[in-house]
Amino acid sequence: MYRLGHRHVHHYVIFGIVGLMVLAVVVAGIVGVRSYFQPHTILKQSSAVTHTVTANQVATRAVTKSFFTMQLSSNWREVAAPQVTYTIYSWAGTGKNDASRRVDVYVDGAPANLAFNHLLPVQSTGNQLEVKGPVSDNCTTFTDKTSASETTGSALSKWSGVNFLCDVANYERDTVGVGSAEGINRVTLHSPRSGTHRILLVYTDNSATPDYTIFVAIVKSFQLL
Repeated sequence: MYRLGHRHVHHYVIFGIVGLMVLAVVVAGIVGVRSYFQPHTILKQSSAVTHTVTANQVATRAVTKSFFTMQLSSNWREVAAPQVTYTIYSWAGTGKNDASRRVDVYVDGAPANLAFNHLLPVQSTGNQLEVKGPVSDNCTTFTDKTSASETTGSALSKWSGVNFLCDVANYERDTVGVGSAEGINRVTLHSPRSGTHRILLVYTDNSATPDYTIFVAIVKSFQLL
C-alpha cells in the first residue's frame, strides 16, 4: 500500500535482513561448538631422564693351591675333600644362597668311573681352560640309559663332541664336570713354571636354584702358575 510521504519497503528486503541474521547466528554457533570441542592443552615434551642401574656383582677373591689359582666368591671357604685316595682341593659356599654349592679340583688323576649329570666342554689353551660350549642339559635326557652299568649306574654319553660318563643312577643330582676331546675326565694343562698337569673340575649345586654360571666363571679363571 502506498502512502504519501513514505518510502515503500519491499518485503523481500526484510526477509533478506532476517535471513542474514539467522545465517550469522548459525555460523556463530558452529564456530562456538568447534572451539568448545577443540583441545586447548598444549603438550610439551619433557627432557628424557636416564638412570644408570649397576647390577649386583658378587665379590670374588683369588685362591691359590700348590701350582694353580682361580677366582671364587669371597664367602667360599676350603672344606674337606670328598675322597682321600686322590689329590683333591675343595671349596664350598657359606652364604645363604650358596651354602649348598661346592667345587672340587682333581689334580693329576681322577676316578676313572667318575660320572656327572651335566658336562661343560672345554679345551686346554696352555695353562688355562677355554670354555667351548654351554653346560649340557641333564644327561639322562640324551643318553641311552639302557647301556648303564649295573655296577656304577653310569652310561657313556657325549655332549658337543666330548665323551663323558652320565650319572644315570643319580639323575636328580646337579653335578657338572669339565670334559675335553682328550678323553673321559682328562684335561691337560701346561705351564713353563709348573710343568704339565691333568686337571678335572667338578661343581655340585644342591641349592633350590642351581646356577651353573658360577662354575663357568670359576673354570674361566682357573690357571696353572
